[in-house]
Amino acid sequence: MSSSAVLALTAMSSASALAADLPSLKEAPVLAPAPSAWRFEATINGWAPSLIANVGVRNLPTSSADVGFFKLLQHLNYVVPLSVVARNDDFIGGLDLYATGVTAGASFHGQPGGLGQFGGVHANLHLQETVLTGFAGARLAVPVPGLTLFGIAGARYFGVHADVTLSTAVLGYGVKTSQSKDWVDPIIGAVARYDLNDTWFLKGEADIGGYTNSLTWQTFGALGYNWTPHTSLTLGFRALYAYEKQDNGLAGSFRFQQTMLGPQFTIGYTF
Repeated sequence: MSSSAVLALTAMSSASALAADLPSLKEAPVLAPAPSAWRFEATINGWAPSLIANVGVRNLPTSSADVGFFKLLQHLNYVVPLSVVARNDDFIGGLDLYATGVTAGASFHGQPGGLGQFGGVHANLHLQETVLTGFAGARLAVPVPGLTLFGIAGARYFGVHADVTLSTAVLGYGVKTSQSKDWVDPIIGAVARYDLNDTWFLKGEADIGGYTNSLTWQTFGALGYNWTPHTSLTLGFRALYAYEKQDNGLAGSFRFQQTMLGPQFTIGYTF
């Protein structure tokens, strides 16, 4: 064998030995995708509801009021409608505040179809009410392109102060009493959004909850428009129902049943 062949074989053996001593190459680990960024939306809710209320305070009979929105505006003392929602691709959470004060005439008859024990009885009802809803949830898988659906659970707080004045035409008889109550109802529901295109979208909310002698539900649906990448407008309809009864022992009971429903216009800012 020639000397050049010997040198070639020696070089090949050395290279094989060196390669065996080197650590074997491994595939790079696959990194999990980073969670999507959270987006926050602050909304001013221009809700224009009609009010249907039945309120009983202590030992006084239940007073009823049915006030349309335009009449309600004349008796509205204040209103605070705000909401904040945070979400990413998988989770959602939010707070919704609606506080209002209203004074309205109500109706009462001591006996159905009659004048009652004091003749015709008129009730004046003054309500101060705070409704605060908090919720959190997770995205539900739905095989519909453009649809985002979240299942939610949370609680709705009610703080109500009611002043009821009853008066009659007989001898100017009148009586006034007031009571404040607050309570919390657990709720479950869903929040959805369907993108029609890059500009227009539909959104909806629905929930229900309560316990013994208490019930609440809410529905909302709207057509929305992305005015800018950060600003959106919606026009829709909202309804909110609440029922609560609390026993006061010898002092009677607190009875509250209310439905607010009407169109809603919102302006939202996303950041």
